[in-house]
Amino acid sequence: MDLAAKLALYGNSAKPEAKQSPVTPEKQGRLNPAGDDVRYGDANANAATDGVIEEKPAKEIPNDQDPGVTRPGQSLTFDNISLEPLGDGLYFRQIRFHSLELGGASLQKLLGQPMQYLDDLLPSGPRLSQAPGMVHRDEVLFLDTETTGLSRGPGNFPFLYGLAWFEGSSLVFEQYFLDGPGAEDRFHTRLSELLTSFGAICTYNGKSFDIPVIRNRFVLLGERFRAPPIHLDLYHFWKSMFGGYSRKKGPGKNDVLSSSASASASASASSSSSSVGGQRRASATPKSVEKRSFRQMDMERDVLGFVREDDLPGAQVPQVYFDYRKYARKERMAQVLHHNELDLQGLALLFLRAVAVVDERRNQEDLFRSGIARMFWRHGKAEEAKRILEELHSYGNYEESLLYSDRRLLALILKKRGQYESAFQIHRRLFEKYHCMHSCLEVARFQEKKERDIRAALGTVKSGLAFLEFRGADTESRIFKDLQKRRKRLQASVSEES
Repeated sequence: MDLAAKLALYGNSAKPEAKQSPVTPEKQGRLNPAGDDVRYGDANANAATDGVIEEKPAKEIPNDQDPGVTRPGQSLTFDNISLEPLGDGLYFRQIRFHSLELGGASLQKLLGQPMQYLDDLLPSGPRLSQAPGMVHRDEVLFLDTETTGLSRGPGNFPFLYGLAWFEGSSLVFEQYFLDGPGAEDRFHTRLSELLTSFGAICTYNGKSFDIPVIRNRFVLLGERFRAPPIHLDLYHFWKSMFGGYSRKKGPGKNDVLSSSASASASASASSSSSSVGGQRRASATPKSVEKRSFRQMDMERDVLGFVREDDLPGAQVPQVYFDYRKYARKERMAQVLHHNELDLQGLALLFLRAVAVVDERRNQEDLFRSGIARMFWRHGKAEEAKRILEELHSYGNYEESLLYSDRRLLALILKKRGQYESAFQIHRRLFEKYHCMHSCLEVARFQEKKERDIRAALGTVKSGLAFLEFRGADTESRIFKDLQKRRKRLQASVSEES
């Protein structure tokens, strides 16, 4: 389908002439009766969509002749999923999960952990009207969207919104389906009202995608999107827990850390592969790989021990929606709604695991403790980061690649805090053991500026250059040129002394 055909899909969806107050269905919102899983407009949300869908092009049918087109005021049904109308092409369903298990992660067990505040997950400094520790888990709104494209521009239309939050011992899930852009005005009113009840928003890569897309759609309608003051993006949190880059045991040609994903082991969510509630549990056996993917489903596998089965790939979602709008093909839309539901379930449990990891950092494996230290450092909590790194540094026997990069970070923190002698000792060992060229420069600086030993500094620089030349390093690299300049200047200083 070309761009013109896709744009034509929106021709029949007129925007309402005037903004109207939203029609809230009975039992909608954050107040719901207790009991078993409560599902509004959902006949059987757990049932899987089986069968292979033919990809033959369907004949285009006019809306007024197609018996499958939903009339205004009617429920909208996709296979076993039913959504209630809110008006103007906006449809809604709600599920209350009292029990939920994904792989080895249980909602009830994670909700029972003692730490329920977000202070350690957030940057330090005055950024809220209230104290950061006062943001409770029940004040976090989880959000995920399904859109018609992968760009962040205003032409990308979010047609499905998944929202969730904790209420007591339950997870409340709401899903809003926009049957065309004409439903946006009504939904934006509902979303704006809902956001005022929360102090934080949680997404997975939402800082880079979901929130910019939503903000652009608000601007397109002449509105302003007011998000909660705190945005916790779990993509960045879990990426930092697993390293986010390959830590090298020794220097490369120019001693620069690779930007590829971490080669660290996966989290120990479960120790073997088994079946829980009809879902396959993933083995959390540590794997050593060159690159790591940080998609949400990968973190669900590595952290929760959950592997999605028969899930619709996210890349296929836009085409399924276009087929529904143009050809009234509804057979795969249930998979889109189920995919979004899984995203919200996984997001909520990954959030609870993040809280547990940080709260129990003294009992976590070294991989996570290293990641927590780096997170604290980025958030401006240098003292917390220093304390963790010093504990790891004192062991001296944990994974070699972690030891190398963590010692570099510890030396950086010590130097910034004015503990130059301690930082020098760490850099000296890194240079001697790993031939780290950044540490070579730091050692030479300390010897020249603090110890006033120019000859020792010159010897260190010559040793570093000799190693780089032996390894065939790029002579145009910054580190090589820096060492050459320093050697030239130090040689001149030695000549003057003589």
